[in-house]
Amino acid sequence: MKTAGGSGGANPYRRVYLGLVLTMFFWGSAFATSKMLVLEVPPEVGAVLRFGFGSLLMMAILFRRSAKPIPARADWGRLAVVALVGVTGFNTLFFLGLSLAPASDAGMIIPTMSPVFTAMAGMLFLGEGARFGRIAGLTVSLAGAVLFFWAVIAHPAGQGGRVWGDATLVGAAMCWAAASILSRPLSVRIGAMPTAAWTIFLGSLVLLLVSSPKLASVPWGQLTGRFWIVLAYVVIFPTVIAYILWMEWIRTIGSGPTTSFMFLAPVFALLVAAALLGERPTALQGGGGALMLCGVWLVNRPA
Repeated sequence: MKTAGGSGGANPYRRVYLGLVLTMFFWGSAFATSKMLVLEVPPEVGAVLRFGFGSLLMMAILFRRSAKPIPARADWGRLAVVALVGVTGFNTLFFLGLSLAPASDAGMIIPTMSPVFTAMAGMLFLGEGARFGRIAGLTVSLAGAVLFFWAVIAHPAGQGGRVWGDATLVGAAMCWAAASILSRPLSVRIGAMPTAAWTIFLGSLVLLLVSSPKLASVPWGQLTGRFWIVLAYVVIFPTVIAYILWMEWIRTIGSGPTTSFMFLAPVFALLVAAALLGERPTALQGGGGALMLCGVWLVNRPA
């Protein structure tokens, strides 16, 4: 019998698992590479360049692959809300946070705190079960967050902008969680690909409006070749290809096993930030990050 990994073998899903690891590497690398963008342009410009070009690619793929690429009129209101929260709001806060804090902070805060906020909202507002594992996971994650932020505040380099940068990144994680909840009905009704493509496109239009005053002041001719190479990488791999692969893995093995690989994203984020930017989290930050990862695992662990 043919399986996802081929015709047989000891692990028929090996291709899928390797693909998921690659997907998590792309997403983890987005933190350091996005930080490299804001070293040369304002955060608003970095956001609109990444997701503006990414949205054009996503729309091109959508119209090529989808039999019904344009949603019904009734869906546009929710699409606009998800776009404002999950694209405009998230990326404005994400790139602003990156301009103030290290990429390693972003790589630890957003992938770990977003599922925590999503679980909290589900229990408080959506009637999801408040089982012991979830409560324990939320407690452990919040304890890890306190330890992580205390390490930042106590560190000599943590006084000033870095604290505000990390607080901004927490706001970005809240936006991501809210958008994840709001987009679920759309994904079920019109599909994941149309939902993602249209929300990214609409959100990018607002990002363009917000960033237009800064776009005119960018010295485009003085930007380095490294900037354009990094921008191309960020647009193609973490923004477009990673999401298409993510949808393929969900289709192949289901959302539960696929989501469990999200725990690799912070690990790759820290490794890439160390390799490209020379960032080294302190031992106390590492302990807080480990607690947050354990908490997220408990939150998402099957009952």
